[in-house]
Amino acid sequence: MAIVLSHLQSVSMACLNFGTGILCYNPVYRLRLENSRHVWMEWHSYFGPSFYRDRFLMREIEDWYDDPFICKALDWFIRRGKIA
Repeated sequence: MAIVLSHLQSVSMACLNFGTGILCYNPVYRLRLENSRHVWMEWHSYFGPSFYRDRFLMREIEDWYDDPFICKALDWFIRRGKIA
């Protein structure tokens, strides 16, 4: 499922009803940092961002706020209107 989610870059939070439950997912963006790294960001309009080291959203960056490159990319993302 994570492979599919990484391609939903301009879609707001979507939910799928599959009969016995509802599965909701957030848009995922790939951001290039100034030091030539890439991070993947899952954006939630209420909780804010979650950053990951891989496109499968398995290796979360828990202390992303300590990385000035990630913070600068997040500021850029928000100033653009939350569009990567």
